[in-house]
Amino acid sequence: SSIARFGCCPWTLLRARSAPASCSVARASNCRRFGTPGMMGKERAAFRQLLRLSRAADREPMRLVALLGRPPRRYDPRQGRPMAMKYGGSPFVEDAVFEACGGSTEFPQPRPRLAARAVRRHFDRARTMGFPYLQEAASLARRFEAARKLVGEVGTPGLSLPDVLPGYEVPVTLQSFPPTENSQLACGDFLLTHPLSCLFESVFDQAVVLLDRIDAAQIDGVVLNKPLGVTLGQMLERWQNEQDKEWAASLGLGALLESRLYRGGPIIEGRSLEESLRWLHVHGEGLADAREVAPGLFLGGELGAVAARAAEDPSGVRFFLGFAGWTRLQLRIELECGVWVRARVKADAAPTGASASGGVQAMCLGAAERSPAWRMAMRSAGMSDMARFPRAPGVDRRLRGYVERVHQEADAEDTSGSCLSGDTSKFAAPAQASEPRAGRTSVVGASKRGQKQ
Repeated sequence: SSIARFGCCPWTLLRARSAPASCSVARASNCRRFGTPGMMGKERAAFRQLLRLSRAADREPMRLVALLGRPPRRYDPRQGRPMAMKYGGSPFVEDAVFEACGGSTEFPQPRPRLAARAVRRHFDRARTMGFPYLQEAASLARRFEAARKLVGEVGTPGLSLPDVLPGYEVPVTLQSFPPTENSQLACGDFLLTHPLSCLFESVFDQAVVLLDRIDAAQIDGVVLNKPLGVTLGQMLERWQNEQDKEWAASLGLGALLESRLYRGGPIIEGRSLEESLRWLHVHGEGLADAREVAPGLFLGGELGAVAARAAEDPSGVRFFLGFAGWTRLQLRIELECGVWVRARVKADAAPTGASASGGVQAMCLGAAERSPAWRMAMRSAGMSDMARFPRAPGVDRRLRGYVERVHQEADAEDTSGSCLSGDTSKFAAPAQASEPRAGRTSVVGASKRGQKQ
């Protein structure tokens, strides 16, 4: 990981140590590298203390959800290019955090028994390279301890939510992909927000996103679980454009006017309702212009025909205002940062036919909304620790403060932030184009084809 992230490979010296050498030469080399026997004893004591912390985190992986890393690069949507981040801290500490976090560079996706393994590897690197381990261990211990303290504060009784939410069952088994997984993105993949990654962006916080279009330059999706609090009919009553009202009246929407409207993302394409509205449904078989984006699920198509097919049961249609969009490189960087957990319906769990489409339909069109829908999706993707992570209004204030402190500490150590293409301007992209910076960079930039909502 060091080669890809920091341009060096500490493991090269491990191979060099295996070269033949006399015992006396080896002892002399060790003395120069590690100092006095007393210093070596202090380093081993620090290692044992750090190992206890990491083992406790492995036993309670929710602690690792809050162990934030410092990514070597981020994406600046304003300039449309990645930005290299440089910090004054030790790259070997960041390597250990990277390994403990399941391979994500910023927001952890914990896997079994990774924290203790990362701490052991860090100690081996210190012994091999001779860098001051006490300072390194103290820095790494502070990171583990801060994450432990946060979870202890927000996970107190009355603030944490139960693992199983009454009335909501996991509809289908999802396969989650590690942040380092380079398998091809596909329509029908889900993006599930990390509990801490979008605290400052409400449309993406605890979001379940369905990818519905992937081409050479752009990836689009809709947020499935963010209702706007109005029905389609109520929105049409308030809509100012008379042409849009006439268009909707000509379709004979009937019972669909009572369907709830959802916020599909921050990007609005065009200015008319006909251009801005999207509909996800199960009535696309043989329907012109309807695209199948998941088993048994379709996007678009002639709305009048959809309304006619859904006259008796409108529950199979969901309307969205706006959508989310990324460039390919932008989404790749956000995935490696751990902003999203990428998941896909398991082929063996839902092989074909009604069983496959039924599970996906329950995930995309079911009654679960907002936080329950997000927790349900996280559990079905095997991320139970993220699904159980405490979230509530009082808790969220503490979480935002924690994320801000982590970024402030990183900024204090920041020596420079240089653009990968050579620009040396400091990277400081806002969370939204019209808002001041709020702790992290924007997840989705405005599409060239649309405008910000």
